Amino acid sequence: MNFDMNTCWSRAVELIQANFQLLLTVAAVFLLLPNVALYMLIPDMQSIVDPTADPEVVAAQMTSFAGPLIAGGLFSMTLQFIGNASMIALMSDARPTVGQAIGSGIKAVPSLFALTVLAFLIYMLGAFAIILPFSLVSGLLGSAVIGILGFIPVLVFVAWLGGRVSMAMPVMVFENTLNPVKVLSRSFALTKPKQWPITGFWTIIVAIMVIASLIFTSVFGLIAATAGTGTVGALILGLASGLTGIVYGMVLCSAAAAMHGQLTGPNAEAIEDTFG
Repeated sequence: MNFDMNTCWSRAVELIQANFQLLLTVAAVFLLLPNVALYMLIPDMQSIVDPTADPEVVAAQMTSFAGPLIAGGLFSMTLQFIGNASMIALMSDARPTVGQAIGSGIKAVPSLFALTVLAFLIYMLGAFAIILPFSLVSGLLGSAVIGILGFIPVLVFVAWLGGRVSMAMPVMVFENTLNPVKVLSRSFALTKPKQWPITGFWTIIVAIMVIASLIFTSVFGLIAATAGTGTVGALILGLASGLTGIVYGMVLCSAAAAMHGQLTGPNAEAIEDTFG
């Protein structure tokens, strides 16, 4: 097993360039359209996501629209799972058709939901174990600063956990493994030798994308604000969110596919082609 950040990123870019049209098609259907629909169909979605809005008003609106928000969120998450898994499938050595890739994505959905629950449980247990001693010391000394400092190792743990489970979707798609426990175990095994460089790699990518998306959505937010709170404003925000999702999906999926290739090494067919 080997991992090199520069090589991984270069390979990710190559995968996007080689499959751009197919990836864009899948991403538009499963990442862009659901975001637009969410903004268009849920009333007052603009005010809910407005960072300058009154928190009490936002909380009240979220409570009143809890049903549609939960249903819409689950539906959107399902389509995102299908879209991301399908994009990873398109970047496999098997070179599937779009239909076959989408089929692989659909098959992975139940496992991805189960894996999300498992990862969340690991996060909760880990975060609790980390923050507990800080909270106890903070209570004994009466210093809130110590308690706040406890969130720093929690953030490190979150980044580490994200790196360790980052091979889950490639394992499902490339290795045809759908048992969530086996997938999680395999992802941990693949990332263990280079866990901290991998954690750093994903942290850098996510940080850059978050900053870029904040700038992008802020610009579109201003444009939407001039259009008011009607259909046009919702459409603008939905498009901005969807376009951000497309970029996120392509970058993260290509990086995951490239990393899986590095960590697993060349497959038997590639070796046979090289030395046969």
